[in-house]
Amino acid sequence: MKKIGFGLAMLVLFAACSSPKEKALKEIKSLEQNDSAFSETLMSDIKAKYIAFASEYPDDEASPMFLLKASQQAIVLNQPQEAIELLGQVIEKYSKSTFAEEALFLKGLTYENNLNDLAKAKESYEMFLKNYPKAELADEAKIAIANLGKSPEQIIEEANGKGEEE
Repeated sequence: MKKIGFGLAMLVLFAACSSPKEKALKEIKSLEQNDSAFSETLMSDIKAKYIAFASEYPDDEASPMFLLKASQQAIVLNQPQEAIELLGQVIEKYSKSTFAEEALFLKGLTYENNLNDLAKAKESYEMFLKNYPKAELADEAKIAIANLGKSPEQIIEEANGKGEEE
């Protein structure tokens, strides 16, 4: 009987040691393992979990990554304004994070492709180039600025014209 009581006490103690933060991370991991690409409900659920974690644990190293992932989910869910807000949080709160660079570039893309706000897209790309001139995405930012407002046909026509001149 004492062994059962001790075992039960250990089980309760072990369960109590699992912090809310660890539980939140486990929930996120579980949701990430599901194929949410085809389920708006799952995408919304995981986006909410990402945001909740970052809000509850802003100093955790995973928070900027979760906000970036939440912004990507928002874009897929056709919620570009929410994506912009989430990206802004990454850029402002976690400016020293490696995720801030990607967030700023993605902000430009979102303004350009999802909100059709070319002025803000250009502003974001230029800020990206100012802050990260040697970044891997710097050339893409320059190309994006050069092609803002152009149709795919115009871009192809210009590319073909330049190719013939060489």
